Amino acid sequence: MRRLFALLLIPLALSLAQNPKIPKEALVGYRAISASDLSARLSFIASPELEGRETTFRGQKVAARYIASEFQRLGLKPIGDSGSYFQHFKVEATKMSDKSSITLTTKQGSTPFLLRKDFIALSAPENPVSAPAIFIGYMDTKVDSNLTKGKIVVALPGRKADAKDASVTPRTRLGLVRSFAGSIATLVVADDTGAASIDGLLVRYGTILDHGSMRVLGVEQRPGRGGFGFPTLVSPRLANDLLKESGKSLTQLRQAAAQDSAFSPVILNQTTVSIDITNAKEIKTTENVLGLLEGSDPKLKDEIVVFTAHFDHLGITGDGIVYPGADDDGSGTVTILELAQAFTTNPVKPKRSLLFMTVVGEEKGLWGSDWYVRHPVIPLEKTVADLNTDMIGRVDKKYEDLKNPNYVYVIGSDKISTQLDSILKLSNKQSENLILDYTYNDDKDPEQFYRRSDHYNFAKNGVPIVFFFTGVHADYHKPTDTVDKILFPRMERIVHLIYTTGWQVANAKMGLAKNVGSSMFSK
Repeated sequence: MRRLFALLLIPLALSLAQNPKIPKEALVGYRAISASDLSARLSFIASPELEGRETTFRGQKVAARYIASEFQRLGLKPIGDSGSYFQHFKVEATKMSDKSSITLTTKQGSTPFLLRKDFIALSAPENPVSAPAIFIGYMDTKVDSNLTKGKIVVALPGRKADAKDASVTPRTRLGLVRSFAGSIATLVVADDTGAASIDGLLVRYGTILDHGSMRVLGVEQRPGRGGFGFPTLVSPRLANDLLKESGKSLTQLRQAAAQDSAFSPVILNQTTVSIDITNAKEIKTTENVLGLLEGSDPKLKDEIVVFTAHFDHLGITGDGIVYPGADDDGSGTVTILELAQAFTTNPVKPKRSLLFMTVVGEEKGLWGSDWYVRHPVIPLEKTVADLNTDMIGRVDKKYEDLKNPNYVYVIGSDKISTQLDSILKLSNKQSENLILDYTYNDDKDPEQFYRRSDHYNFAKNGVPIVFFFTGVHADYHKPTDTVDKILFPRMERIVHLIYTTGWQVANAKMGLAKNVGSSMFSK
């Protein structure tokens, strides 16, 4: 299928590259964008030697140095800390020891359960805690605070309605976590199998356990990626042992909680749950990478168009399994480098300045872009637009089934400025004439992609944005997200579109007009 897509793309890409309708003064840069360049760069960015580019780790540092060296080679102005290409910030890393445990104590004795085997967590109480438990059913169960006071709450993930709705994703169910008045801690029972089981979660989050959880120092962190949180998950085996005192199995209580409109919490006073977590903390430094191409117009060059992509990924597990992140977001990272080369190669420079920025910590919660908008090198009121690229190297199932790779999802382009959306559509007609798919632009999109990449922090601050994306696939957040699966000729076409859109925005006579009441869409 990939070979077929590539064959379909090459003749059309060559034709459009030779006969584009974009302004003549932008042609040299347009034609400088090539699939071979993108492939060469991504072969390094997503190589095993970069170890998955986990935030603050060796591979991420090497990637940052490589990006900075490319910015320097292209003649971009360093506008980071102390005249460098880097904007640094500090994070606190907390790693839990594999010796951490949850122990159940009854009249018959004590049974320890170990991290990774029977529970998984990214953070936990600093000191050991012990208390009796209470099983409440689903997370949205209404519980008298007198019942939860001084206890460890045990709950099923999500709302009761989720149990009967197959369309509700594990991400959504696990994201619905709340604290209970006076409780000591909350444990959520993992699924028996699938993405929300202990094994399934280890596939996705095992690298985070290896490296430790992190938080940015110096700012109040909001929940990243649409508010998704990560609870302490316990296995059905642990839950069954915990519930023995009730005389019912986990399966029986699940059924009762799902069917009974007035499910009564099960108090387990004869079973003590002890959570003993050993934490080691370390202060580490990470960085965004920034390079500026100054505009040609004496008045407009104080304004900027920003091109963003995140260059971090999930890293490498303790047993040496690398998550290359070729599509997520190696594809966006090399797009930034290719755009920087195109604009610097072009003999005519845009009127406005261009900021090329690769940000770190997106996988942690949009950290790098959040840090930048809180500490902008160029004032946000001078920032005309942000064009963000995250995963543009593959074809999703929808378009695989249609056997049509000539598309790109565009998200957010009309939410703050319909003028930006108009420029995008014009640029598409001038360049590649791709299908602009607005499926994920819907405010009711269950995946909430609008809030899940780095453009969102600019949008929250009223900056018009476009998010370029080609959808998720079977290798998303897996070690199999590799370079050999990237469709570079097709990717070249999307980069042509981003280049043309950036050119038009940077040369617009006036700044982008914002929609009346646009702030309601930016949060």
